[in-house]
Amino acid sequence: MISILKNFPVVIHQLFFLFSQLLILYLYGIGYSGSLAYIGAVSTFLAILICLRWDIEILVSKSQTLSENLHDASLTIVFMTIIVVFLNVILDNLIPNHIILSALAIAIHESLVSILFVQKKIYIYSFFRTLPAIALVFFAFLGLGPEIIWPASFFVSVFFLIIYFKNLFIKAFLNSSIQRVKDIKILNKINAAITATTFSFFSALFIIIINYYYGDDYVGLWANTIRIFNSVLIFLLAASLPFALNMLRDKNFAFEKVMIFFYLWLLLLPLIIISFLVVSNFGVSIFSIFKSLEFEITNTNLSIIFLIGTAISFIGSTQGLYQAINKNIILFLMIIITALFGLFVLLNSTLTFKILIEIFLLLAMIIVSMVLAHLIYHLIYKIK
Repeated sequence: MISILKNFPVVIHQLFFLFSQLLILYLYGIGYSGSLAYIGAVSTFLAILICLRWDIEILVSKSQTLSENLHDASLTIVFMTIIVVFLNVILDNLIPNHIILSALAIAIHESLVSILFVQKKIYIYSFFRTLPAIALVFFAFLGLGPEIIWPASFFVSVFFLIIYFKNLFIKAFLNSSIQRVKDIKILNKINAAITATTFSFFSALFIIIINYYYGDDYVGLWANTIRIFNSVLIFLLAASLPFALNMLRDKNFAFEKVMIFFYLWLLLLPLIIISFLVVSNFGVSIFSIFKSLEFEITNTNLSIIFLIGTAISFIGSTQGLYQAINKNIILFLMIIITALFGLFVLLNSTLTFKILIEIFLLLAMIIVSMVLAHLIYHLIYKIK
């Protein structure tokens, strides 16, 4: 924890993103904010597929040099982007171009800033993570639409990152060869990418379904409830998770890695309890400070969304752990089983907004329960 406090700048970008999106909510309304949240969620899901989780691989793996990682990650992103664009053309442009561009920008951005973290260049890492949030507000002030400002904000940071890593790029590709390209272990990343993509799609599906049934305003309610009430948790998790994942590099046994992960969440548990009590009693009043609600919503509704956001954060944080212990396929199966069950429930329910979020909470808790049971098994039997 002391190490986290010393490296506090690593999470400054979380504050900037929170303030920028709340400012956009205040100035441009819940519909504009909801549209931005929709683009962000869907493009983040697609970005995972494009980069095949090289950002996490750079953090947890010590089998390659950073230049080798950059070489393999760059070619992977190019290759996967071509595949995504090709499939999108075949599917008659099912995915809008601005979402593909956003996904590409995020994939490049996340891979490059991971290198900065491994290099322990914390202030530079913080700057490049913060830059998209600043650009987001700047482009919004220019009066541009959400479909423009989201990809543009990340491409601004990517542009300067590529300049910053110019020498590393030269080193990465100077000794590139056909054999080097053939040796890229893309297949090894498929399981991790499929798991992460499935989870990202699972969480993005909440927003997609809300948008389909209720529109941008309710998406804005969903996204901004999580931003407001889960912000401290997300902030501290963002501060600690990269350090925790980096610590996994030095552990040889799976149960040791699981123990580090549990220590992290036990430290966060008191905050979760306090935040839940706050939103359960004062949620609507606090939300109204940022934007008055023109539809009926209760503290109970907001507390359910808070719990879902917490569960999503927990499940999302396990992806790096499962990648580190080579058990991605297990997490993948948990998500798939829950998603199929959720689809069955959704198709056989009358979907008021209250019932919809209750179903979402049930699905999130099912995955959390399965993950906890599996990880506790590792601890009890000291799985290697």
